Amino acid sequence: MHTHSGRQFRFHLALTLTLSICASQATADLPIGLSTDLTLTHDLELRSYDVLRPASAITNALARPLVVDLHGFTSNGDGQRGISGWSTLAEANDFYVAWPDGLFNSWNGITCCGDAVTNNVDDVGFLLAMVAAIEAEVNINPERIYVTGLSNGGAMTQRLACEAPDLFAAAAPMAYPVPHFDFAADCNASESIPVLSFMGLTDVLVDYATAAPSLALWRDENGCDSAGDPTEIAETYGTSDCVIDTTCGDPGIKVGLCSIAGSTFAPPNDIFNGHILYFNDDAFNVSQRAWDFMSAYGTAAAAVPAIGIPLLLVGALAGAGGVILKRRRVADLANR
Repeated sequence: MHTHSGRQFRFHLALTLTLSICASQATADLPIGLSTDLTLTHDLELRSYDVLRPASAITNALARPLVVDLHGFTSNGDGQRGISGWSTLAEANDFYVAWPDGLFNSWNGITCCGDAVTNNVDDVGFLLAMVAAIEAEVNINPERIYVTGLSNGGAMTQRLACEAPDLFAAAAPMAYPVPHFDFAADCNASESIPVLSFMGLTDVLVDYATAAPSLALWRDENGCDSAGDPTEIAETYGTSDCVIDTTCGDPGIKVGLCSIAGSTFAPPNDIFNGHILYFNDDAFNVSQRAWDFMSAYGTAAAAVPAIGIPLLLVGALAGAGGVILKRRRVADLANR
């Protein structure tokens, strides 16, 4: 069920690298703070998104990470920004955040949800285009682009981790398991990707019983030792906990699961009991844990020749099939 072929992904990556190089020299320079109702047209649909530029990003001289934060079904980017805590994290840690809006307040997460699934909306393509558009506006580090999201946004995060690991350096899906019907066939097996999933122990909307099978799929996809429980790293946060597997095929790659004791709500919001994981009985900052996990990783691109920008663009378009990426920890990138 690949939405894009490997060649299309490599084409996008070549263009993205080109745009990011251009961005470091001349950008449209989004203002400090929140820019709302930014738009692009994808698949004949006008799509919208918001971007936060942290107060510390006074100039474009430094390439900063980007986190894409995806809302749940019936919500939107503004609603997600209000509950996820990523605004505070971005200001404290000097990175950009994007909050896109799904058509019909939904994402095509394959098994969830709503009209985006019914109409087979190309949300993978839109989100790749959005990242490229943001790279053309501000100086994004193309090696440090991350994705997270809740519920339907968690399903979309799972999908992007599976289908676009050559763009996203790591992923932190929340409150939704792997949505693919044929995970092994649908995923881009040429790239490993660190994934830390968050699932609700008492979630009334998404059964916690789906957490372990989903974790097993990611362990297998990343070449981890699938024998036994992944307890190389075990963390306890009151009644919540995280287990993380460090035995994966590529050095430094980790795959994990955080099991969260989500909060209950008074009617009529009790339909979300245990599901909105940002609110939990242990005051566990799940977004902070997601950032700590994801920010340790980056994708590392092969060196680009120091040729003129017009020639670079032509070369990228002509040679897109030759772009090679490899997952690396950020500490390794700093020592190149």
